Amino acid sequence: MLRTLVAAKRAGQIGTVGDLRLLEEFIANDGLRGGVTYLNTLVPHRFTAVYRKRRDVMYCMSAFDIEGEIFGPDLQSVPVCDSYCQFVLKDGVFVTEDARRESVLDGHKYQQALLSYVGQPIYLSSGETYGTLCHFDFLERKVAAQQQEFFASAVRVIAAAAEKASTSAA
Repeated sequence: MLRTLVAAKRAGQIGTVGDLRLLEEFIANDGLRGGVTYLNTLVPHRFTAVYRKRRDVMYCMSAFDIEGEIFGPDLQSVPVCDSYCQFVLKDGVFVTEDARRESVLDGHKYQQALLSYVGQPIYLSSGETYGTLCHFDFLERKVAAQQQEFFASAVRVIAAAAEKASTSAA
């Protein structure tokens, strides 16, 4: 099912409007990997990932690269201070189409390499910060307001899946 989804994105057959029921279905069938894969098909970005914050480190829980070159383990962890996630956690959302034009990123380790980024915080039902859900790319990318709105809703589905995974692992 995921291969068909990726092929459809590459062929330009997938729309940009998400469906929360489909997201839940992909997570139910293929875990978090299915969810991030589905979310990636909705945006022009190369990567989609879920990061979990533990102390001062962001750990990659699942990542998808539409090019199939980089996998979750390749994006395993990054110090919060070196991540764009820090801005998501501080401000509640962080979006840049071109990081080179963002003064808040001046001097940032990845400003010249990781050009576009869209991130939303993930909060558990307890209110605890779990981490972030993000799309990113080495190229400039735009995300429509409608996609950002869906993305804000999608984090609740991701949070529920993360809580369920934590409960069953305990």
